[in-house]
Amino acid sequence: MKQLLKLFILLTAINLYSQEINFSVGSNFSDYSFYANENFNASGIGSYAEIGYTKVFGEKTSKSLSYTVSLNLNEYNASTGNTATYYEWQTNHVGLKNAINIPVVTIADIMKFELSAGVNLSHIVKGKQLINSMVYDISKNSEFDGLNVWTDFGLNLKFNLREDVKLAIGYSISENKQLTGSNDSLIFDDQAVDNVEISNDNIRLSLIYVLN
Repeated sequence: MKQLLKLFILLTAINLYSQEINFSVGSNFSDYSFYANENFNASGIGSYAEIGYTKVFGEKTSKSLSYTVSLNLNEYNASTGNTATYYEWQTNHVGLKNAINIPVVTIADIMKFELSAGVNLSHIVKGKQLINSMVYDISKNSEFDGLNVWTDFGLNLKFNLREDVKLAIGYSISENKQLTGSNDSLIFDDQAVDNVEISNDNIRLSLIYVLN
């Protein structure tokens, strides 16, 4: 986490006083799936928080592309089960996201609609698995530990509240792939579950400060 924070500070220090800083909070709607059992799925809701820096490419106009780098904290939670067995996962990930923002429609310099595409590199910092009344620490388990890459595609609707303050409503979808760590199986309830994948829908509210 310290390395991600240092990288974020370094990137935002470049031309810091020419662009925007944003603070975001929201919710994650996550779905867990497992290659070992295609019929075994779990879903749940978790929280989301982010601080980011945005820089416009070239001259700043309503049609200019922009680049955003952000430090984020995500909860990816899920649960499933039946009357006999109950499963639940609660995980916290810290991540560094890089994204390109593409303006689509601007209305009278008051409201802007834009698309975004990015990659989020994350690492689990806390995680537990519940099976009925049993609790297991999975933060060091090979299925969750290590570096993960998330593809991220979204849309944002921005409103100008003042000359130097904006409000944004955003939605994005993302999926994870494990880059480091092994593929050893996670054992639970006499089943070997490997290759955990998480797909996530995110809804957020952002407050944006214009620095230039």
